[in-house]
Amino acid sequence: MNRTARREKSLDVLPISDTGFRLHATLVDTSVSIADPSDVELIHDLTIDATVGLPGLVIEEISAESRHQPYGECAFTSAAVSRLRGLSLTRGYRREVLGNLGGTRGCSHFLTLALDMSAAHILSLYLRMREEVAASEQNRADGTWAATGLRVEPHLMNACFALRADSPVQRQALELLRAESGEDL
Repeated sequence: MNRTARREKSLDVLPISDTGFRLHATLVDTSVSIADPSDVELIHDLTIDATVGLPGLVIEEISAESRHQPYGECAFTSAAVSRLRGLSLTRGYRREVLGNLGGTRGCSHFLTLALDMSAAHILSLYLRMREEVAASEQNRADGTWAATGLRVEPHLMNACFALRADSPVQRQALELLRAESGEDL
């Protein structure tokens, strides 16, 4: 082999109001000659733009653009991405995306990009948490950050290993929330 191949993906979450944000997702595949690094071949160049509503993380608007794909027929696959309108980026999103874009119903590269959009859930959550409290080492250590996360998104309980119900992180967060509310959580 005398070439390398690279995939670059990005996902930007841009708040537009208290009730929503925009997503801009890109996927670019290239191949570069090992002997001549200036010999770059573009394989794929795709984008998806969407507007997502809060708090349900529902895709309100979505469009896709194929700036470059290897076959003429590939251009037809950008329209299939519109089937994701109305889906929520929360639980079940992956199954719905596979059902709408998987196999011959779409393009595997748009499918990859659409699946990656689910990361907007945690990125938008971070932004909403950050509006309430600084993301500092102190706030992470004393439970403030995790408590804020549970206030903003109760489904963070048991979302991952660090956020499991019996973890030290969640114990501290729950203690803070109990103290704030005076209730037994």
